[in-house]
Amino acid sequence: MRGLFAALTSPRGERKDDSRYGLVDEMWADFFGGLRASKSGVSVNWKSALSVTTVLACCRVRADGLATVPWKLYQRTEKTVNGKTVAGRQEARDHPLYDLLATAPNEWMTSLEFRETQNFHVDLAGHSYTFKNWVPGLHSGPYISEMILLDPARVTHRQLNDGSLEYTLRGLDGSTQTLTRQHIWHVKGPSWDTIDGLNIVNFAREAIGLAIAAEDSHSSFHRNGVRPSGIIAADGSLDEPQLIRLAAWVRRHFGGADNTGKLLVLDKAAKFQPTQMTGVDSQHLETRKFQVERICEVLRVMPIMIGFSGDKNATFASAEQMFLAHLVHTVRPIHRRFGGSGDLFLLSKDERKKGYYTGFVDSDFLSPSLEAKAKYNQIALGGPNNPGWLTQNDVRGWDEMDAMEGADRLFAPSGMAVLDEHGKLVPIVAPSAPKSPTGA
Repeated sequence: MRGLFAALTSPRGERKDDSRYGLVDEMWADFFGGLRASKSGVSVNWKSALSVTTVLACCRVRADGLATVPWKLYQRTEKTVNGKTVAGRQEARDHPLYDLLATAPNEWMTSLEFRETQNFHVDLAGHSYTFKNWVPGLHSGPYISEMILLDPARVTHRQLNDGSLEYTLRGLDGSTQTLTRQHIWHVKGPSWDTIDGLNIVNFAREAIGLAIAAEDSHSSFHRNGVRPSGIIAADGSLDEPQLIRLAAWVRRHFGGADNTGKLLVLDKAAKFQPTQMTGVDSQHLETRKFQVERICEVLRVMPIMIGFSGDKNATFASAEQMFLAHLVHTVRPIHRRFGGSGDLFLLSKDERKKGYYTGFVDSDFLSPSLEAKAKYNQIALGGPNNPGWLTQNDVRGWDEMDAMEGADRLFAPSGMAVLDEHGKLVPIVAPSAPKSPTGA
């Protein structure tokens, strides 16, 4: 429970942060759902923030970076090659968690939908909570049979005296239930104390609020304002029928794209004066562009990823580098955050000791660019001047192709030789020919 009642009823041992409540209205606003008013006069929470197209676009880009990449469960393996132990890995398809991560965490959501919503919760609320439904196993003990995503507004957590966390869930009927870490998968956003994820919407409410106010102001301008393309001024006064006939005549002879560029001829000393955008209108548009960049900075999304280039025209080379920067600085941190949280909350210590871990197939990002994908595969398979680190079956597996017999060997340049521990060449001895049965 947050707000005033939390300060009055919090049990001993619960973490309290009274310093964040300054004004009384902010305290009550926080209690009733975190709706805070920005300096622009606009109240900002996750729902009003999503009404800003920039926030919605950034959250979708970030969610797509997490949800559209395969997420699988692996197990580290060891095998002996030439008398030495070599580390490897394999997909842990027999583990119950594999299908939950890769295909469907429950009966009504796909893995993409689940992770997409998870990322929205982390970005806009600072937390993502998932209920882990444990069921008894026949041979291997209890296992997670399904994962149910929870509304962050209906979950609170607190740290106990021993440092552990407990979670209180509030149902639609108002009833509550307290669960331990064993039943909740908790993904936090950026955090100050490693317990509470920072509420990005709250910290960026000034930038988001100004964007909402600017859009509302612009909408009101077009709804209530008058913006003619020009003014016809005539000597003398015209009654209403004359004004109607003049407007109809101008529209018929000079309105529309077909009449563009025609010479306008007027009588009675009438003059046509075109109207132009004022400096105030131009600054209004600049403000809206500026807010797009500010929101992109907060959510760590490059403006080009939401289709906004501003006044900068990106070349093909610069755009390629921007996309690469997006993968490195935006998508990869998201993968590391969710991957580490999944290893911690979904796998036990014993399972991690046995080599189980979750992993994203980052190479899937190369799929849209066939040229980049072909170049990477060519280098990874090896060539005349460099040894390869992938087999043909590894590459075929990425495209869901069947493995081929004899395609599990690594290629190495023919001019390379093996060195011993002293740096000397190891002679390559050709196998001796088998002796004939007669001994000849």
